Amino acid sequence: MIPPYGEPLPQCDGPKLKPFKLPMPNPEFHRLISDPDAGGQAHVFEASIGSTAYAIKVFEFYDVGWDRAPLVGEEENMVSDDLLEAHCDPFFRECRAYGRLEEEKVNGKVAVHCYGYITIPCEKEKLFRRKFKIYDWNRPGVERSIPVSERQPLRAIVKELILKDTPLTGRVADKILRDMKRMRRCGICSNDVFPRNYKDGLLVDMGLAMTEPFFLFKVRRERKKMLKDKELYMWENMVKENQLDTRTRPFRNEEYCKKLRPPKPKTRRLKH
Repeated sequence: MIPPYGEPLPQCDGPKLKPFKLPMPNPEFHRLISDPDAGGQAHVFEASIGSTAYAIKVFEFYDVGWDRAPLVGEEENMVSDDLLEAHCDPFFRECRAYGRLEEEKVNGKVAVHCYGYITIPCEKEKLFRRKFKIYDWNRPGVERSIPVSERQPLRAIVKELILKDTPLTGRVADKILRDMKRMRRCGICSNDVFPRNYKDGLLVDMGLAMTEPFFLFKVRRERKKMLKDKELYMWENMVKENQLDTRTRPFRNEEYCKKLRPPKPKTRRLKH
């Protein structure tokens, strides 16, 4: 089902992202700034709308079968295709995560600032083929037999353009962890902690984010903590692989806590 573009998305319980402030923006795409060989489900461009430069992330189309296949037994009956798409389509994942950051008034503070979503007419695919050598957007097969003018548009999210690339140091990693914990308090797990997903110390990619309410936390209740803590282990691995000297920890040091003596109970002195 084609979403009602022009309204906050996605159409499910929980946070939503509003459209970009201009109802019919016409971006001019200057260059591809994401890795064309990375194998992701979107492409990021340096682009301009009017006289303002942005980073515009254009998403491929989503196949619900990608996330339906791993569900087993009763799990398959616990979630509809519509809900699965609303929670797992990378475009909608970003919409929900940024919608929550906007609700919590931290948009631009723990992740790069997002200005909303836009749609891009199907005709622009010719430009992407000619100028950037991008040939496939995983468009549903049924649409390939209908006129171009009747095909659904590409979906994109407009973000602040960050060209500065701060080196990953222990201090930057500490900030990343603090931001992650702040996002977790907002009900967001970024779920994709790699240096390539950060610019100037800010998260720029939330295409794998899990934002509450999230279907998998109900379907696999016994594994909820493990699912949430995956990103903390990813941060820990990033620090080890890059041999960073950090001051913070993703988890409590249980061995150290065991060594701490419990405080002595206070005794009340009786007055005679």
